[in-house]
Amino acid sequence: EWMQELLLGKGDYTLMAHRGSYKSSVLSVCIALMMVLKPQDNIIFLRKADNDVSEMIRMVKKALESDVLKAISMVLYRRPLILIESSASSITTNLFVSVSGSSQLLGIGLKSSITGKHAPIVITDDICNITDRISKAERDRTKLQYQELQNIRNRGGRIINLGTKWHREDVF
Repeated sequence: EWMQELLLGKGDYTLMAHRGSYKSSVLSVCIALMMVLKPQDNIIFLRKADNDVSEMIRMVKKALESDVLKAISMVLYRRPLILIESSASSITTNLFVSVSGSSQLLGIGLKSSITGKHAPIVITDDICNITDRISKAERDRTKLQYQELQNIRNRGGRIINLGTKWHREDVF
């Protein structure tokens, strides 16, 4: 059900589940599938801290390099799936059909600047953490940063949130 909503859903979506429920693992496969099935869309992925972003980028890269996604690319587009850009914070495949010069998948920390960035798909994963539980100031900062995501989502796009509730007054 999670994968269907992540891949086929139309509106904003928030999935809250306990730690260790494989939310991020499911998300990594779904992001890779989005990159293959919707090559016209770029994705902005956010986590609480910059250093946590690279973990998801690495997981998506591994999925994109799988034989299954390479086979899907051959069936759909009659060309191999190739990573033409791959770093700790971004991935672009040869299927991406944008002229904007942006990465197909861009991962950034929630505290990083998002000015000038836009995407039809904005995904947050674990933007609340233990700091949000113990600090009202951190909860308020996270809420302000989250509100800014409305400005980077393209008209008609969606925001997808995955996380664990840490406090009754956190961003979710």
